[in-house]
Amino acid sequence: MRVVWHFGMAPEVVFGPGACRKLGKIARRLQASRALVVTDKVLVELGLVERVERPLVEEGVTVKVFDGGVEDPPIRVAEQCLAFARGGGFDLVVGLGGGSNIDLAKATALVLRHGGNFSDYFGEYKVPGPILTHIAVPTTSGTGSEVSPVSVLTDEEKKVKIGISDNYLRPRVALVDPELCLTMPPKVTADTGMDALCHAIECYTNVPHRYLPVPEDADIVFSGKQPLADCLAERAIELIGANLRLAVDQGNNLEARTGMALASLLAGMAFSNAGVAAVHALSFPIGGLTKATHGACNGVMLPHLMQYNLPVCRPEMARIAHLLGEPVDGLPLGEAAQRGVEAVRSLMQDIRFPSTLRELGVKEEDIRWIAETTVGITRLMRGNPRRAGVEDLEAILRAAL
Repeated sequence: MRVVWHFGMAPEVVFGPGACRKLGKIARRLQASRALVVTDKVLVELGLVERVERPLVEEGVTVKVFDGGVEDPPIRVAEQCLAFARGGGFDLVVGLGGGSNIDLAKATALVLRHGGNFSDYFGEYKVPGPILTHIAVPTTSGTGSEVSPVSVLTDEEKKVKIGISDNYLRPRVALVDPELCLTMPPKVTADTGMDALCHAIECYTNVPHRYLPVPEDADIVFSGKQPLADCLAERAIELIGANLRLAVDQGNNLEARTGMALASLLAGMAFSNAGVAAVHALSFPIGGLTKATHGACNGVMLPHLMQYNLPVCRPEMARIAHLLGEPVDGLPLGEAAQRGVEAVRSLMQDIRFPSTLRELGVKEEDIRWIAETTVGITRLMRGNPRRAGVEDLEAILRAAL
């Protein structure tokens, strides 16, 4: 039995509307002189790159921008970013955007510092030391990548996402400015918001750290359900229940955007220690196959896995119902727990979220492959509170189809 749990996070968090104006002074404090900004063309067009570049230049930091970031970046895009950066003498990498851009920045900062190929680091704890100084500046509220120890790239040939997991990947500074989220379209807001909710719920219902099925002395990034992560996950769930509907329908509502930015940050801190489980494991092959966003894949699968896991997580599911605003006082535990599942379905309906895998492009003939691929993602599946084999996953996928 594992009696010791650990908790890691980014060394520094800077949070609040207008926080990006502090970026130049932060960079100088970190003794940076040449910064690589990793982002995408959409954020250049929206003017968000200029808002990040300006405070750096004002403090005398030379800036170069790689704007080739894409959703779920393939390895070839990471190689393009690395080729752009090599020889530039950079001592700082700024990841600007959603989780895809921040993950791309992490992977680039890793190989810039340690050399080799990206594939050398796939898996857990294969990073030999600190990466190039990285400041993460999210423009979405969902992935938690600004504080997580994971970078996910896509293997286009195998149609699957592959992760690098190591605490050295946590950004040196998570700079979270809700004002940068005001331009998010409703669909992106919904997708990333459901991603954050999935992070919070999966780590909250994960296998407790003492019962995680790994040797006690094993080096693992995701160490199972634990008290500190629980506190953060509960607050994240509550914030999402209070703010996601408003953020989707009132994009300029800064209060709702701030609530969702904080929820994403807290959920990121929580899941990046306790871990996620079968929902995320399923989303890797689903996303690789369909090109649907990570948040869309997670969101569609979330209520189905909650229903599957409910028999072994009744107290947690009942608490989730309460945090999402359901009146559960005085109800039998089983009924209160079921309301947790229904509260998530209700939220999804209110934000006009996809409810089936068919809407994402999954076909009946894909189900067996998805299930078989998912079972092999052991670093995530071992955290699922209820054991699930290929047949179990096939049944869950058919229910979601």
